Amino acid sequence: MHFSADQNQLAKALTNASHLVQSQNTNPILSGIQINTTENGITVESTDLFNKISIHLPAYVTEPGSVVLPASTFTDLIHRIPTATVDLQSDSISGKTVIKYGRSRTTIHGFGSERLPQFPALGDESTTVTLPPGILSTFARQTLFACSKEESRPVLKGLSLELGEGKMLLVSTDGSRLSHSWAALPDYRGPHTKLVLPAKVLSEASRLGSSVQPITMTSTAGFVQFSSEGTVLQSRLLDGEYPEYQRVIPQDYPVQIRLSITELRGSVERAQLIASKDRSNAIRMIHQIDVLQLEASAAEVGQALEQLECHSKGPEMDILFNATFILDALKSFISDEVLIEFSGIQSAARFREADNSQYFHIVLPLRQLV
Repeated sequence: MHFSADQNQLAKALTNASHLVQSQNTNPILSGIQINTTENGITVESTDLFNKISIHLPAYVTEPGSVVLPASTFTDLIHRIPTATVDLQSDSISGKTVIKYGRSRTTIHGFGSERLPQFPALGDESTTVTLPPGILSTFARQTLFACSKEESRPVLKGLSLELGEGKMLLVSTDGSRLSHSWAALPDYRGPHTKLVLPAKVLSEASRLGSSVQPITMTSTAGFVQFSSEGTVLQSRLLDGEYPEYQRVIPQDYPVQIRLSITELRGSVERAQLIASKDRSNAIRMIHQIDVLQLEASAAEVGQALEQLECHSKGPEMDILFNATFILDALKSFISDEVLIEFSGIQSAARFREADNSQYFHIVLPLRQLV
């Protein structure tokens, strides 16, 4: 195999492919990145067996072939090359690869004739939808933080994704909080589709494309694929049914509080300095008409009291929350004002941007004596 390619483009492709590389695993080949030549360029590939990414780049190919090179060494080298172009020549049988740049060269020993495992092709019975630019990065910001990190319920480490009725809906939950977001897809005319998307896939898919290029999503039995601008990301879907999350979303909210996100976030961050020293990490939210008071305490550290002016309606209410959960929700917002809605002292609360009804976050309160 022999080709010449742009150093900057190759470095970016290797960085993106490296996200799927696991340096420590039982199969050494998975620590490598595969380079394949095509008729009009090269393809950079990596996989962790659950996901696979393929990135096409233009290149001047003089000899076809394929090789797998150790990801860390290869990526670090290409990033440090000072010339605008890179010349790579490899023996596809031994894996020995010579990389030339200017008057210099480096030799890297690849994985010989061994190649990365291949993913099966998507079946004929698949659903395809074109997603507007930026939609996946927005979904990622709004939902990924609420996915579970626990191994006990693997399905909660993913997200519920639904297509239908002219929109796309994503929901994530770890059992104590829930993020719910949707976006309009007026051109979608396909069947109603529901799947469980691994969190890692949404994270990687959100990097695809640009601010102006759409992303094509194709789903079939057990697999999903995202593609944009020469990059294809394939993934296995999570098995199992996502829980019926609708029943934890309250229908009535007697208390509604509207205030500045910046001011509230600052108050919560200061209160958490005390709350984090206590095992419960609890912050108390006390609603009075047009006043929201935050309290936190830790026996060996001290107490915090924050008072914020707000616009509110409804009865006085006193609720305990995990401070981290509140901060995570506030960090996902980009508007100026937040709307907090309490359904009861032992019931879930809803947090959302005051001017955005397409996204909200549900937080369950901590247990307290009443």
